[in-house]
This record gives sequence, C-alpha cells and structure tokens, in this order.
Amino acid sequence: MFVGHSVSAMVGVLASKSAPELFSDLVLVAPSPCYIDDGDYVGGFKREEIHELLDFLDSNPMGWSQTMAPVIMANPDRPELAEELANSFCRTDPGIAKAFARTTFLTDSRGDLDGIEARCLILQCREDVIAPRAVGEYLHRTLPGSELVVIDAEGHCPNLSAPDATVAAIEAFIR
Repeated sequence: MFVGHSVSAMVGVLASKSAPELFSDLVLVAPSPCYIDDGDYVGGFKREEIHELLDFLDSNPMGWSQTMAPVIMANPDRPELAEELANSFCRTDPGIAKAFARTTFLTDSRGDLDGIEARCLILQCREDVIAPRAVGEYLHRTLPGSELVVIDAEGHCPNLSAPDATVAAIEAFIR
C-alpha cells in the first residue's frame, strides 16, 4: 500500500504503473495530475498564474513561502498551520524548491493514468485551491474502480488540518 500527498501521490501512481506487482492499493491525498486548466479540464490555475507563482518563487523564495503557506493551508482560524508549512518551505534549499515547484506545476501526468491496476482511494478536501474538487472528480472518472472521498476540510494539507478525518477515510478504505 502506498500513501502519497499532492505531487507524491502522482509519483506513486507513476511508480505503480511502472511496477504494478509492487502496489495493491494507492491512497492519493489531494492529488493532481495537472495543475493547469486545459479545455474542459479544471486543474485550478491558468498557465499565466503558474508562471507568475514560479517567477515570484524565483525572485523571492522567503516571500513566496510566507505568502503561499496561508493560501495552501487555508484554515485562517488556525494560523499555526500556515506557520508550520511556511517554516517547512523556508528550510528547503531555494534551488531545490524552485526546481521542484517548476516540475510539479508544469507537469501533466493525465496521459499516464491509463492502465493503473492498483485499487485507489482519492482523498479530497471540500475546499482546496491547489487541487480543487474537480481534480479529484476527474481522477475518480479516469481511474477505474477508484473511490473518491471528500472530507469536510479546507486547504491542501488535510494530514495537518484534518488528521482525524484523513485517518478515518484511510482506515475505512483499508477495511
């Protein structure tokens, strides 16, 4: 069983495609195969918005961290969550963070979803600006036999903002 969050969820999907015998179950927490809107596909961002975010990260990594953490985390009534995420971003080498962000936000893995054999749980937050609900619904339609669970949570990190609901959904899937 593989459990991955955000881009690592998609890394797990790609790994399971390469070596299906190693993966019986995939738990995909706030996954997105593509962050950019494309025709009828809603990824959450226009291409220009992604480039603006990447330019901001290139020019001011610390400012990007402080600005984006509250947006990614949501939950304005719990600022400690955004602070924890911002601190995590700030501990990352800026060069690595820039390369990772560029790869993450510009990659389109939708064409790699065919042939996934593992059973999949797609765990989606009710409100998530990074991976909107439409992305979870798209994955559910695309991955045969998948299960979509939308938890009553906000933000892109339900493992931090709604750990009990996240664990409950995973436990229910395992059973």
